[in-house]
Amino acid sequence: MPERFVNVGIAEQNMIGVAAGLASSGKIVFAYGISPFVSLRVLEQLTLDVAAMQLPVSIVSVGAGFTYSTDGPTHHGLQELPAVMTIPGLTVLNSSDPHNTGAFVEFAINSKRANYIRIEKGVLPNLKLDSEFSVETGFSVVKKSGRVLFISTGAIVHELLEVLPAIEQGIGQQVSVIDLFRPSSVYGDDFLALLSNASKIYTLEESYSNGIGQLVGSLVATNCLKIPFKMIAPESKFYYISGDRRLLRKIGKVDSASILQTVIQDH
Repeated sequence: MPERFVNVGIAEQNMIGVAAGLASSGKIVFAYGISPFVSLRVLEQLTLDVAAMQLPVSIVSVGAGFTYSTDGPTHHGLQELPAVMTIPGLTVLNSSDPHNTGAFVEFAINSKRANYIRIEKGVLPNLKLDSEFSVETGFSVVKKSGRVLFISTGAIVHELLEVLPAIEQGIGQQVSVIDLFRPSSVYGDDFLALLSNASKIYTLEESYSNGIGQLVGSLVATNCLKIPFKMIAPESKFYYISGDRRLLRKIGKVDSASILQTVIQDH
């Protein structure tokens, strides 16, 4: 369908304006680009042209965390999740597997409202869930077993699952895992019930901790939940070292070995 595809070039702010114009004339629009350039560079346009007008524009962002690890801090997606989460009226959806991504597309088409969809570069395996998947619910129970609770989002959920048996062996407890793919869902009763039942809460993300870490932490505090809480996220700094994504995760201490070490030391 080449007649439905518009390449605006290296002009992301203009792209959002074009998308808003098409949406205001009755189109359902998807605007695609690399994470920092369709979030931070266009933050004002997203806020005023799309979200404030509640237009059916879905931003498709690729490159979360250290995806573009070889291109330096200009291309790292470490700030964009916290930034777009501050925009009123913008539904943020963070994909962790192909099933998520497909469901998000259907949701975006049917919702006819403003969305921000983070997808992965490459193909991940589908998560095996211990709950029914629903975009409306906003989170999936990946593993339901113990009262030690991990809340994660996006591709790094898979990094956690790699090391989960070693974590459980190391702390002598079963661990439950939540994929929080829609951050706004934390304000629902179902999510609060999960937190209230935990004996220890960890958040894990491949972005700065003022994303889901601070979001969940504020929920724990405002509801006076006397539950130990710890955020695991890359340190808030610029990462100038070039290498593959695994290397950058290791440097940011969010690779599987670092996650294991953090949890073991914490116990």
